[in-house]
Amino acid sequence: MRSAWAVLLISAMASGTSLAADPPSNNVGSPGDSWRSIARLPDWSGVWELDWRSSFTGAALVDKKLPQLTPRYAASFAKYQAAQTRGEEEQTEQANCVPPGMPGIMTQPYPIEFLFTPGKVTIAIEAYSQMRRVFTDGRTHPADPDPTFAGHSVGHWEGDTLVVDTVGVLPGTSLAPGIQHSSQLRIEERIRRISDDTLQIHTTFRDPEALAEPWQVVRTYVRHRDWDIKEYVCTQNNRDSADSQGRAGINIER
Repeated sequence: MRSAWAVLLISAMASGTSLAADPPSNNVGSPGDSWRSIARLPDWSGVWELDWRSSFTGAALVDKKLPQLTPRYAASFAKYQAAQTRGEEEQTEQANCVPPGMPGIMTQPYPIEFLFTPGKVTIAIEAYSQMRRVFTDGRTHPADPDPTFAGHSVGHWEGDTLVVDTVGVLPGTSLAPGIQHSSQLRIEERIRRISDDTLQIHTTFRDPEALAEPWQVVRTYVRHRDWDIKEYVCTQNNRDSADSQGRAGINIER
């Protein structure tokens, strides 16, 4: 990533083009776009780590700490809370190395990296070695997307803000611990850098089946310019597990 920026810088200097040009318009990343346009995108180089203190307190929770659920999903969450109160902790499939999917994959205690290419922004996530692909080439969502952990994402630039729209997220993933969603979930992320080394993602969740009203949260990430994404192979030394009923297990012999 750093070497790519170096090539762009040398090319821009040779041609007299300034890398401090205005932020991209909505059509940056269109089918006719080129590598030269990448130089006009905001500098999100390095890797970004979730700032836990600022992301889960105060103004970060734009609407409410928990979403307003429809009766069916509220009842399911109430059962989860009652089990937690009784100390009946259930492991999720993440204990068996199944990734959390969206939106949970964006709030893991591991860094993420943004890779810019013409017509696409790729988000490399260290946790579970996941990749998200945000298509900025003007395409629309499939009429009937196959549900996946990351869902199908399209995006566009509004000034220095990347606006990402995601559908087709597997219903088996969760919005928050114990809070499920339906196949109608739609996620909008507005991603922008608010200072040299601070990135903010304002996320709005809409799900007419599970949410009584849209739910909004804000997450803040800090930049580490000298970090790299590391290899993450969950099954290599996984001692945690869950059975088919979600009951926790552990194998210290491995």
